[in-house]
Amino acid sequence: MDGKTVIITGSNSGVGKHTAIELAKRGAHVILACRDRKRTEKALQEICKLSGSNNVEIEIVDLASLRSIQECAKRLCGRLSKLDVLINNAGVMMTSEKSADGYEIHFAVNHLGHFLLTNLLLDLMKNAPSARIINVSSISHAFLNITMNWDDINFTKPYWKFNAYSHSKLANILFTNELARRLQNTNITTNSLHPGLVRTEVIRNILGHYQIILNTLILLLTPIWYCLIKSPEQGAQTSIYLASDRRLDHVTGKYFKECKECSSSKTSLDQQAAKRLWKLSEEMTHLDDALKHVRNN
Repeated sequence: MDGKTVIITGSNSGVGKHTAIELAKRGAHVILACRDRKRTEKALQEICKLSGSNNVEIEIVDLASLRSIQECAKRLCGRLSKLDVLINNAGVMMTSEKSADGYEIHFAVNHLGHFLLTNLLLDLMKNAPSARIINVSSISHAFLNITMNWDDINFTKPYWKFNAYSHSKLANILFTNELARRLQNTNITTNSLHPGLVRTEVIRNILGHYQIILNTLILLLTPIWYCLIKSPEQGAQTSIYLASDRRLDHVTGKYFKECKECSSSKTSLDQQAAKRLWKLSEEMTHLDDALKHVRNN
C-alpha cells in the first residue's frame, strides 16, 4: 500500500479503526473521515501508535448532512492529487433520528451520504493508476426477503428500526452493483461486503433504554457471545483484503464475506431496482449541483 491514499469513513472506532491501523501499517496514507473531531483525534493517536505510522490524518465530515459532505469533498479535491481507495464504512443502526436534510437516518447516513461522497470523489479516483471503492454492507440486507420501500423511501409511516437498517444495507449493494456497471472499462472497481456480526459501538442503539438488560444477557452468555461475535479487528479483515489484495485488481460488482466472494440476495441483484435507486439518490442528494460546487475550485 506504499504511496496509496486511502479514505475510510467512520474510522474512529470499531471495524473502521482497525482497518485504518492495518492499512497504515502497510504504508498507506490514511485519511480518517469522521464526524466527531474529539473522538477522531483520540483515535488518530491510537492508530499512529499501533501502526507505527505518522502518515494518518483527519478529515471531518457528517454523513447525515449533504452540505457537510460537499464541503468535505471540496477540501479533499482541492488538496489531493489522487485517491486510490475509498472505504465507505460508517454506519448507524437502530436509531430513529432524521438527518440534517430531513431524511430517515439509516437511509441518509448508510446510503445517501456514501452515494454522494463517492460520486464527488470519483474525479480524484480517476487520477489514480487503479482505484477501489469498498462499501460495507451487511448480511441483514437479505433478512425477511426485504425489498426497497419505494412507496415510502423516507419511512414517514411507523416503522421497525431494524427494517430501516436492513433497507439501507440493501441499498449499499444495489448502489455498488450499479456503480460497477457505470465504471466498466475504467480504472475503478467497486465491491461490497459483510464484515460479520461484530462487537462495535454501533450496537449501542439496538436496545436503547434496555441497555441494562442487554449488558446482563451479554454477561450471562459471554462464552457463547465470544464464539459467535467477531472482534472489530476480525471484522476488519474483509475490508483490508478488498483494499489491498492484488488479485482483486479487476474484480468488480461482487459481494464478499470472510474474504471470499459469495452470493448476495436475489433482490440485491435486480438491475432495474439498482438503476431506480441511482436516479432517486441523484435527486435526493442534488448530485448535479453538488458536483458543480465541488468542481468550482
